[in-house]
Amino acid sequence: MPGDVLVLVEQVDGKVDSITLQLLAAGRHLADHLKVNLVALASGHRLDGVGAALQSHGMDKIVLVESPALASAAGEVQARVIAEVARPMEPRFVLVGYSLTGMELTPAIATILEINALTNCVNVEIRDGAVIVTRPVFDSTMHAQVALDGNDSAVIALQKGSFKAIESSTKQATIESVSVDVAAIPARSKVLAISDEPAGDVDITKAEIVVSVGRGIGTEEKISIIAELAEALGGVLACSRPVVDVGWLPRERQVGASGRTVTPKVYLACGISGAIQHLTGMRDSHRIIAINKDPNAPIFGVAHIGVVGDLFEIVPALTRAAKEARAGRD
Repeated sequence: MPGDVLVLVEQVDGKVDSITLQLLAAGRHLADHLKVNLVALASGHRLDGVGAALQSHGMDKIVLVESPALASAAGEVQARVIAEVARPMEPRFVLVGYSLTGMELTPAIATILEINALTNCVNVEIRDGAVIVTRPVFDSTMHAQVALDGNDSAVIALQKGSFKAIESSTKQATIESVSVDVAAIPARSKVLAISDEPAGDVDITKAEIVVSVGRGIGTEEKISIIAELAEALGGVLACSRPVVDVGWLPRERQVGASGRTVTPKVYLACGISGAIQHLTGMRDSHRIIAINKDPNAPIFGVAHIGVVGDLFEIVPALTRAAKEARAGRD
């Protein structure tokens, strides 16, 4: 049915990323208000488990586009495949995760389909009959609301954590397989190899407690203050991108869009303002605690507990309390 809401499934080797369930929640909200269907589209290789994993998560139909050539296809080819499959559906909205993959695909898909592209969004809703999309501006210090006129269509890239994951239901979506001749699609670029970055001396993605430091620490020598707190809490030390860029900590400790994604039980952010690139990598943490002297820092927008103050006074006090608590247990 023309005007349906289409959600792009983000998956790697058949494992569905959590952002997909969040996109489905947003998509279900839109589809219900617009009285249209919610369709999920997954493309790639070896998608056998994807349909089964998503079938009971709120959509009306799942479209699978499977080809061995998609396992290592360049972004321009993936965008062309998705757009060509989506075109006959005439979707009103295409929802994409604002991940590294989504950043590349969103403008390309929108260009091919000749519809609007809205990236780095944190909300989409229907208000007084109009579709309103919210996105941060000015380094996330303010938010802009964009109203889509009439029957305007758009590819909307939503930040991870913008919506709670959709709950499973008894309703089972239909599954449709679509064949595409990927080899026939012209490409100006080619993926030569896909390799994982070495984990280094620590894998921050597996830690239950992550204590992260940002450029608010001031100098490299002062990072030891945060490292001591991490050790006292039994956690690991991590950081935001600026700390890596100046060479104070290695890249395997970076949290964010260009670093690693972490979901610890506790994420403690020290001197981190909270740029969207960083929030993308940690906003799914179970408990977020932020320490920053700027009460308007964007990090407080996602923190469960926010402490406004001097980290050089607060962090040593926390370290002492953690050590005393540990000593009491020993």
